[in-house]
Amino acid sequence: MQPSGERPRALVLGATGHIGQAMARDLLAHGYHVTAATRRANPASLAGLDVELAIGDADAPGQLDAWARGHDVLVDAAAPYPIHRFAPQSPAERDPLRYAATRMRAVLDAAFRSGARLVYIGSFTTLPRAESSLAALETSFRRQSHPYFAVKAHMEGMVLDAVRHGLPAVLANPTAFLGPWDDKPEELALVPQLLAARVLATVRRVVNVIDIRDAAAAIRGALEAEAFGTPIPITGHDVPADALAARICQLAGVRPPPLRASARLSAASAFWMEAALSLGGRPSPLPSLSLLLVLDAYAMGPPIATTRFGEGVRPLDETLRDAIAWYRSQRRA
Repeated sequence: MQPSGERPRALVLGATGHIGQAMARDLLAHGYHVTAATRRANPASLAGLDVELAIGDADAPGQLDAWARGHDVLVDAAAPYPIHRFAPQSPAERDPLRYAATRMRAVLDAAFRSGARLVYIGSFTTLPRAESSLAALETSFRRQSHPYFAVKAHMEGMVLDAVRHGLPAVLANPTAFLGPWDDKPEELALVPQLLAARVLATVRRVVNVIDIRDAAAAIRGALEAEAFGTPIPITGHDVPADALAARICQLAGVRPPPLRASARLSAASAFWMEAALSLGGRPSPLPSLSLLLVLDAYAMGPPIATTRFGEGVRPLDETLRDAIAWYRSQRRA
């Protein structure tokens, strides 16, 4: 508990990323002192925010301990995951499971030693689901095809083990983020791809999308409710992927993708194209991960946890308009 009148102190790892920015802004708006950890010396994305910058490499020995000291909350909004299945583009992608485990151990140790509550932001892919035996077999095969799934499951397992050893930790499992402040590579972000007319075909597969601001509010709410130790689905709207793309294009005033394709065939084609390009040491312009995640998506139903812990789920059109405006502002910058 904080002494009366003293602001709680939150350290946000990955504060310049999509969910990291949203968490920093939401925590600031609710009275937290925010330390934004980043490798960037002068992050334009945090300009104008009343945050304390912690600049450095989180992987450097002792860095996380030094940053976490004196904080009440440690928000891990930078949990690693490999994007490229082939032709790794960083040391973290060459041995993604080992890298993720080493980093997560450092995060957990820093939280234990500082006495901070941990907020770990994971993935919807680790949530349990009801499936037929055939669908479960397909899911198992898909998850063996890309290390993303093993990395996310392993990190969540480590956090749950730490909870059993006394660490107060919120485990947030969000679906696909939409909204402002996205810093993902453009090839992994749907909206700018649609705005640039780079999407030739869409798939009819139900996905769940959540406004980044609604997600941040729900995660903070779970922290303040001390909802520790149980994975929490952070969900928003169930919508077919092709209908989502069509609506984005309609709101943006651009032509929608002309074709419809099989989600399975599209994912398989992207996977093998990625493999073929890797023979020449080149990364694919369309990593298969984005389509594999679409295949892994499913209808989540009413956003119970998001509504319980957060401030509700805003209309999808509001999220889409704000996302379009943000991406267009970045193009002009």
